Amino acid sequence: MKSIKFVLGILAILSLGFAVFFLLRSENALLTHPKGIIARSELELIGTNYLLMLTVVVPTLIALFWIAWKYRAKNTKAKFDPEHSSHGIFGELILWIIPSIVIAVMAFITWHATHELDPYKPLKSDVKTLKIQVVALDWKWLFIYPEEGIASLNFVQFPDSTPIHFTLSADGSPMNSFWLPQLSGQIYCMSGMITPLHIMADGPGEYTGRAAEINGEGFADMTFVAKSTTRSDFDDWVAFAKQADLELTDNNYKELLKSSINDPVTFYSHVEEGLFDKIVMKYMHPTPPAL
Repeated sequence: MKSIKFVLGILAILSLGFAVFFLLRSENALLTHPKGIIARSELELIGTNYLLMLTVVVPTLIALFWIAWKYRAKNTKAKFDPEHSSHGIFGELILWIIPSIVIAVMAFITWHATHELDPYKPLKSDVKTLKIQVVALDWKWLFIYPEEGIASLNFVQFPDSTPIHFTLSADGSPMNSFWLPQLSGQIYCMSGMITPLHIMADGPGEYTGRAAEINGEGFADMTFVAKSTTRSDFDDWVAFAKQADLELTDNNYKELLKSSINDPVTFYSHVEEGLFDKIVMKYMHPTPPAL
């Protein structure tokens, strides 16, 4: 009976391991299928740290089960003397030095990678950077292309193999978090503040972006489509957006600012000059208290 339980326990552990393996291999596991240099570097950093941790965790777990088996109640041959240490000075040093070395290596790798992956740091490329301004609203995403003079709602398009410089802020909602799992890590959007984010897609593709900060009723549906295309397709899309009927004037933006859920993708052929700066700066001058 005990041997059957042991075999079932081993099978359960193996089944769990295979389930996790196939889950991570699935295309639905966005974090393990990066499509940009930033997301790929982040995944490599996670994988490296996991492997380093396993050099300590695996021997520790093996020792744990071995000790539990050796000193089980029915093993009368095992001698246990808590007053005597069989490790000696060398053994104690090994127990402390190896984990310390692993932690030091992880700290160095993480420190270096963190600075290399700084979202404020522009990406090196011979291609001109595309600037996109992002405003997190309740519960939708507004993307403004200042150089192209267009805007889009819940949809952003950019050319592949091109550095993208997002400038993020928020309006209405005091704080939100912008996240493109296959292209970058999450980064906060805050009212009255500007946060930069630099990304680059490896090739053409369509990716899911979403809010990563719980922010009320429409949080689950606060998603957007990010589309990476060739340069010629991007230019065609810009020309198409410039033919849209709507314009993003100050009055239209005030209507857009109202809370709403599941807004359709919308394009704006013209954006009022300096609109993004107005959105940010209006929080710089708080209204004086009423007397």
